[in-house]
Amino acid sequence: MNQRILKANGKEEVIQFLEELKQSSFFPTLAFIFVIDKSLSFDLVAPFYEEAVEVFATCSAEVIYNDSKSEFALVALVLAIPRSYFSLVHYPADSDSFSLGKQIAKDAKNQFLKPALLMLVAFKDLSFEPEKMIEGILDFDSGLKIFGGIASSFGNVENPPFYTKYGLETHGVCVLTFDEEKIQIHGLAVSGWQELGTPKKVTKSIGRKVYEIEGEPATDFYAKYFGFNTENLGIRKNHIDPDLLAASEFPLLIRKEDGSEVLRVAIQMDSKEKSVSYGGDIPEGSLVRFCSPNTMETIQHSYQEMFSFRSDLQELYPDFILMFNCAVRSRSLGPYMNMELNAIHKLWNRNVIGFSSWGEIGNSLHSKCGLHNTVISIVAIRNVEDSNRKNNELIEEDPRTIQFEPTTEVLTMEEMKREIDQLRRDKRILGHFLRLTSDDLEQEEVKSSKLLLNILPKETASRLRSGEVNISERVPSASVLFADLVGFTSFASKIDPEKLVTILNQIFTSFDDLTLKYGVEKIKTIGDAYMVASGVPNHLFDHADRCIQLGKEMISFMKEFSKKENLPLKIRIGINSGEVTAGVIGKHKFTYDLWGDTVNVAQRMEANGFPNCDLLPKNCTDI
Repeated sequence: MNQRILKANGKEEVIQFLEELKQSSFFPTLAFIFVIDKSLSFDLVAPFYEEAVEVFATCSAEVIYNDSKSEFALVALVLAIPRSYFSLVHYPADSDSFSLGKQIAKDAKNQFLKPALLMLVAFKDLSFEPEKMIEGILDFDSGLKIFGGIASSFGNVENPPFYTKYGLETHGVCVLTFDEEKIQIHGLAVSGWQELGTPKKVTKSIGRKVYEIEGEPATDFYAKYFGFNTENLGIRKNHIDPDLLAASEFPLLIRKEDGSEVLRVAIQMDSKEKSVSYGGDIPEGSLVRFCSPNTMETIQHSYQEMFSFRSDLQELYPDFILMFNCAVRSRSLGPYMNMELNAIHKLWNRNVIGFSSWGEIGNSLHSKCGLHNTVISIVAIRNVEDSNRKNNELIEEDPRTIQFEPTTEVLTMEEMKREIDQLRRDKRILGHFLRLTSDDLEQEEVKSSKLLLNILPKETASRLRSGEVNISERVPSASVLFADLVGFTSFASKIDPEKLVTILNQIFTSFDDLTLKYGVEKIKTIGDAYMVASGVPNHLFDHADRCIQLGKEMISFMKEFSKKENLPLKIRIGINSGEVTAGVIGKHKFTYDLWGDTVNVAQRMEANGFPNCDLLPKNCTDI
């Protein structure tokens, strides 16, 4: 594909570049342009419009060129391709976002038989919902390819815009549509963030605005975890407010109904209504978890997925790579971001141009197209008709052998001061977050321990928690008790299910209290049957006596309970003593159980016994 690269810091350089193109008989038709936020101006890009070049351009928190973040005010990749291969349209966000998406898809399908879309999005308030726009596009045609990014700034521009020939647009979408019969695009979005802490429930939300998490106002929840003030601060935006930007490095992970996962970054806080707004929808009732990157693992993960993606393209080698890299990702990875960019550039060995965005549109390996945060999204673009492309320049190095090292950047005194301020803020927020996350994990550990003790003996639970896998033992002398409710089956057929469960719970809860009283182990319940063991896993010299006394109290309880509640229920009990085998079975749902003739005989004793009587063999009475 016929292309040229421009790196410039002023309008005169742009004019000179375009003049040199004409002198070399290169007549551009389309330009991808990314302008750093601190140098944002229409004049910088105006010469392209004056030469009738179609412009796909945006304000950028950071500009990316090849193997690093560029220091130039503007970077452009200019193409000379037939105008019939593409169309470029700007849409104002003055209708609902879903309808806007359907209109975009309709226009694309009217333009080309097989269209593919690249987008630049800008919004000055939350009335424009990019995720709903994507849903509208896919509702019209679920097979459309869509990639893009949201205009960005690190605090220099309050409402980052994209460019149009009429000026800067802060609320709408720029759509570049390619005819895929001429220009093919393939893309992939990769994150690599890892889950932290414990799941939290979103208890009140509408769309992408969350009002409560775990029953607590969302702003208070964030203040608790990240340690910053939320009182009387009005509306805070993450690209303006440094504290919220730092907290954005810990996005929420949501698992959607289709099983796919997406990360959501906090983009705005409203102290008055105590809400937190995110880059995309968070359904009420969702279970979410904070996430964070492990720098080296995150980079290795993204490189491996891109290596696989490139391999899957086989002979469909691109002419250049368009990149939408999350600004929060870049901030979080710090000096390692250029290391990741360098590895990706080497992997493709093509021109790479792009910017750090506030949201990325694309698909991952395991999910369909959607709006993402924290991802690095690449789009491989190729001219189908170009037969002169060199395909043998791509490296074939195994991604597992790549050695990643951070690049060394020389900072000015002012840049170093900003870096130190940022590190101090990050340290404070991270420290606060990790302390609370650690507390969460400790609380979950206590809950898990209590739950484990509800289904396993204390000693057995300790062995399981220490990592022991095959837990079993032969106990030479123990006692087993089986109890069964007589008349329960016929009674159950005549009573409301909810009331039935309530009655059964009352009975078994009382039995549980009795097992604690006598220091025996409840093994399990099966329907209306209740099984207990004494002398396992720890030996008890009076195990038989404990079971006998327990059985007597169970009978007494059932007599009183049935009389009080006017129930036609009695209890039948069988007890036996002898050798048993005890152990834990299962992997995800553990069960502590007993096996052997002693167990079988106790069960038969119960089955053949009389209501409201203990039935036990001679060996049990001898003990």
